[in-house]
Parts: sequence; C-alpha cells; structure tokens
Amino acid sequence: MIEVEVSAQVHPTEDESRVHSAIEKIFPGLEYQSEERDGMTLRLVGRGGKDRLGSLHELLRSRKILDAARTNIHIEGNIVTFILNKQAATAGIVSFPADDEPLGSIWVEIRTNDDAVAQRIVDWLAPPTEHGLPLFEIEL
Repeated sequence: MIEVEVSAQVHPTEDESRVHSAIEKIFPGLEYQSEERDGMTLRLVGRGGKDRLGSLHELLRSRKILDAARTNIHIEGNIVTFILNKQAATAGIVSFPADDEPLGSIWVEIRTNDDAVAQRIVDWLAPPTEHGLPLFEIEL
C-alpha cells in the first residue's frame, strides 16, 4: 500500500485553479478536495496512489537533481515527506526550498504500510549517485 497526499495553502491573493495546476504539473491525476473556512479555500489537498509519482520520478532525472532530491526527502518510519517550491511548480519545475516559503510550499506525504517500502520509494525516486549518475534504478 502506497498513499500519496499532496497539499498546498491557497492564500487570499492566489487563484485556487493556479495552485491546482501547479500541483497537477508534478503529480498528474490526483483526486482533489478543498478545505474551506468562511467560504475561502485555505488548503488544496490531492490524493492518489503510487502511480501518481511517475511524473516526479521523470522530472528528477530530466532536471538532473537526484542528489538534491535525496537530500531533501525525509523518512520517518513508514512515511516519506518533502516540500516543493510552489512557484517553480507552476512552470512544471521541481525545486526543493530550504524551508516553507512565505506564500507556502507544496507539501508531499507518502504513506506506506512498511518502513522498508518507504526506503524503497526514496531509492526509486532519487537513488544515490556517483558523478551525477544513478548507482542503480529499481522498480517500485
């Protein structure tokens, strides 16, 4: 079991459809839900399975940022987490900010039923490299 949850705050100055589009460029095909209060969208949440990670997998390789990805992806037991730059995502670019950004970041949480599966997800998304080339590629 692999469950993917991707979320981002939607600030009053932002258009919800643009935040949706930014997430969709990195994680196509998620099922979305808006969390609202007083008629305003506060957070957009997309959910899906492991098949929603394929685009991210390819983008990390095409942008040649496997090392940056591996550094910024965190594992805690059976949960894999990381954040992405929301503004870069609007252009379909994967970028890892140092911290949550003033207008918010895209938060990614991947839940598994096993700690070993969590490590396998990291190794599949961003394997260790040598001279910028993956030491191995595995199937997920």
